Amino acid sequence: MTDLPTDPLLEILLRLLPATVDGGRVEVGGAQPPLWCDEQGSLRLSLRIVYVEDEVIMDVRESEFSLGRLADQPLPRWQAYLEGTLRAAATILRAQGGLDNCLPFDVFSFHAALDDPALVDADDFVAAFGDAERQAAWIEALEEGSWRELLEPCGLADHIAEVRALQRPSIRLQVEALEYDGEDDEDEDEPIVGESRIGGDPDLPPDFPWPSVEGEPLIFVAQFDLAALADLPAAAELPTAGLLSFFYSPCPPDDWHLEHPVAVLHFTDASALVRRPAPPRDRLRAFAIEPTEETQMPAMESMYAYEALLPAKQVQAAYEALGRGDGSSPPINDMALANLISSVDDSDFERPMFRLLGHPASIQGDPYLDIEMARAGWDGWQTGSDEAMAAHERSRSWRLLLQVDASVDGELLLNQDGGFFYFFMPADALAAHDWSRVRGCLQCH
Repeated sequence: MTDLPTDPLLEILLRLLPATVDGGRVEVGGAQPPLWCDEQGSLRLSLRIVYVEDEVIMDVRESEFSLGRLADQPLPRWQAYLEGTLRAAATILRAQGGLDNCLPFDVFSFHAALDDPALVDADDFVAAFGDAERQAAWIEALEEGSWRELLEPCGLADHIAEVRALQRPSIRLQVEALEYDGEDDEDEDEPIVGESRIGGDPDLPPDFPWPSVEGEPLIFVAQFDLAALADLPAAAELPTAGLLSFFYSPCPPDDWHLEHPVAVLHFTDASALVRRPAPPRDRLRAFAIEPTEETQMPAMESMYAYEALLPAKQVQAAYEALGRGDGSSPPINDMALANLISSVDDSDFERPMFRLLGHPASIQGDPYLDIEMARAGWDGWQTGSDEAMAAHERSRSWRLLLQVDASVDGELLLNQDGGFFYFFMPADALAAHDWSRVRGCLQCH
């Protein structure tokens, strides 16, 4: 500690704390004194947040952090900023999503206010902290700073907006087996026509031909009541009404290489649908669906989504070296990229993984490249040649429509060795709701 004048600031701290906020209170921390100036001239603070529910303390979090160099601002300005911040603590925490989403240092997240010469006294700071436009600007600046910190080790600090644009909302589908108590009440428990589900028997118009490819009937995989999903922001790219139904073949024709025949059908008149029994040998076990929302980044296996933001010659040279097997490194550090993804992707990675939209999970390799190369085969795609790099670039145009987990609770759902089956479509086809352009592929163990 130093002898710099912190007593006026300590007096403000002890006078205004503890302070009641939504969901708990803010208190001074356990350090003595709780506010001091360290040997480097940094003003440090010990702060504690007490999380309370129904008058019961649920959690206590404490931290010590720096507010900045004391010499960088006149003492009266520090006094005005500290008092204004503590008086507005409830407002500041509320703007960041509430106490449950905050730690002690988040009380002082809007430190950019110190750089605004229009804010002079404590009342000015209190008013500024309550201004919605200022809040939004400060929060955006905080988020950009956090992204920059994550992206610098990846060599992508100049591409914050592009990387953030890779985030996609996804509808995670929690599934529960549809079971009956006995034959007598089977009709009572029968799923409603037009209801979302995985497997079972599809709902189709009575005279609608069973979906097939090259004369082979496809297997019913899932159907979704789009009106029931319409309130989810992640569903904004889908139609807002009707039934979207998915069919697939577990075995591609000989000349299809690794692409699997699929059909996606949109029925707009739910009243015209009836239950159509699936062939017993092809019928998948039926599951009810509970949708939840997640925000995803492309997985590590889809690294080209990030590499494509770097200079093309740099990326191609790295791929050529990797293709030669000379021990070269990929264009982006693996550990740095893994840290980025884990920091901003809120997906639940526990199986099973059923999802609509978002990014695909991977078993082996990049699913986006899989679907791009599925019909053509795999020869030469890793060489770093112009043709291979063009294939990587084309793979960026694909969008995941549906991912189906091949197993649930240890039992196979699909006729494949675990893994996932994917329904992909080009981005422009998704925007146009052109379901004729959906393509299928799988990854398995």
